[in-house]
Amino acid sequence: MSQKTPKTLLEFQERFATEEACEGYLAEWRWPEGFRCPRCGGAEACRLSRRRLYQCSGCRHQTSITAWTAMHRSKLPLRTWFWTIFLVGRHKKGISALQLKSDLGLGSYRTAWLLLHKIRACFDESADYPLKGTVEVDETLIGAHMKGDPPGKDPGHKAIVAAAVEVKKGGMGSLRMAHVPDYTGSSLAGFVRRWVSPSSHLVTDGWRAYDQLEADGYSREKVISSHQPRGARHRVGMQSIHVVFSNLKTWLAGRFHGVTHKYLHAYLAEFAYRFNRRRSPPQLLGWVSRRLMARPARTLAQLVAEPSA
Repeated sequence: MSQKTPKTLLEFQERFATEEACEGYLAEWRWPEGFRCPRCGGAEACRLSRRRLYQCSGCRHQTSITAWTAMHRSKLPLRTWFWTIFLVGRHKKGISALQLKSDLGLGSYRTAWLLLHKIRACFDESADYPLKGTVEVDETLIGAHMKGDPPGKDPGHKAIVAAAVEVKKGGMGSLRMAHVPDYTGSSLAGFVRRWVSPSSHLVTDGWRAYDQLEADGYSREKVISSHQPRGARHRVGMQSIHVVFSNLKTWLAGRFHGVTHKYLHAYLAEFAYRFNRRRSPPQLLGWVSRRLMARPARTLAQLVAEPSA
């Protein structure tokens, strides 16, 4: 199903000027084939305008358009949700909770923060669509260097982020990222097994944690940038994945001034989601709205709990 997405602020303001307009848009995503009662499956209902509820004509069960979705029991107007989704998609580099609070006149920073994180919880990718072809895989450290932190690969107070990106002729394809606990084969090879098809050709560095992947059917090319002729200009191997890491670090530091380990997974999901849809940003409103209707409600504790890599 496809709904035309407003491309300008004026179009958006005209399209979603009322709560009823927002509700109608969400109803098309939640019930694309028409109303379905969550209790009995009935297809007939009447709308109780004063309470904005739908009452099933069969079992008389009452439900709202947002019941048991990611917007379940939200006290915010639908227009606030829609403006947030639009601004998240409108700003190429995302929007901070402080900026959202100011732009929408929200009552508190916490309200803006929670609203953004409920939306970010929809920015995950499905393991049903693994990366294919030539895929560069590497890891990097995210965070500020603190006094006492060891040099080199030892993370110290930093977070280890693993990433894999498809390398295609003329550019890059899809991206997957995750915050991993360590450099072991369980973490790094496990990340690859989850997100990359075994038929792919991997391009990695010489780190031994990736060695076990060849036994799983992956073909692998090792790129070790330090193995160059004496006196030659230093050449960075795996340029695509290093561009991704550079952009990620700039984005985190510039837009959000850094993030803590606890919430890093949510920002990685947003970065990858934006990257994978970079050629059609106006469609973010429809994609996010559909996911909000399909996802269950999430508590604050669930939102801040980091999923396993």
